[in-house]
Amino acid sequence: MEDNRFLKKSQNFIIGGFCIGYSRGRIHIRMKIPFAGMAFYQPYKGKHDLYFKIDTVEPDNSGKLLFGSSDFHIPTFLYERENGAFDWLTQNHDGESQLSFRISKDWTEFTLYEDNTGTEGADAFHEFGSLFCYAILNYDACVLHGVVMEYNGMGILVTAASGTGKTTHTRMWRERENALIINGDRCLCRKLDGRWYAYGMPWSGSSGEYINRRVPITAIVCLKQAPENAVRRMNPFEGTLAMMQRIFAPVWTGDMQNKGFDLAENLASMIPVLELSCRPDFEAVDVLKEAIENLGEIR
Repeated sequence: MEDNRFLKKSQNFIIGGFCIGYSRGRIHIRMKIPFAGMAFYQPYKGKHDLYFKIDTVEPDNSGKLLFGSSDFHIPTFLYERENGAFDWLTQNHDGESQLSFRISKDWTEFTLYEDNTGTEGADAFHEFGSLFCYAILNYDACVLHGVVMEYNGMGILVTAASGTGKTTHTRMWRERENALIINGDRCLCRKLDGRWYAYGMPWSGSSGEYINRRVPITAIVCLKQAPENAVRRMNPFEGTLAMMQRIFAPVWTGDMQNKGFDLAENLASMIPVLELSCRPDFEAVDVLKEAIENLGEIR
């Protein structure tokens, strides 16, 4: 029996309110959508915001290298071609080509034209997740590294450096307060009609936790380890700096990088950013819960 997770010639997905079209041309690359992606499939026939294709492209060696290094965990290179399009290329550590994407000048179309990973599209889907994080910067949206959960209709983002304990803390929220974890590693934040919302997305790092859901953002929490549990509200400058450290923004300079930093500043100016100094215990949940329920009083 054929695995029905192999993408058909055309399908649609809705992620963060963005409609992503998919099509496959005459090229021998099969793509099996991970189970995470299946939760975002939609039988949609309207206008597409972004388009992902598997097809051939015209070879193009013109232009310049914008960024890249063979020293990365996954050697990655971005070339800007003379016609304004881009090529996003990954290699293995032997210098052999793995994934090759052609990206339109406006970052709305992404064509996978080479896949030598042998992963039936799993690596390509993961890599497209990174490109998606950059593309949505053009739509008043961004992705932050952190856990997003819902508690009593409130969206709470918990960010921290890897290994600090954000996963442990948010799982205690689930156990103690029945909070709903929308994504265990990445939070898609989008500004609509003057209000910020958090969305689930199918890329969730190693957490494996994701659902297709939207919630208004009530607070952003920057977690750090400490011997005592305490909360303070960060000032706008501190909040902006914290968001800049957690946002998925291009490392190469240009308009997209500037848009990422502008969105980080806007997010921190509109949403309370709290610093939670804490131990890995349930009292930390109680302290943060009280602070969020009394945001107008916390300093």
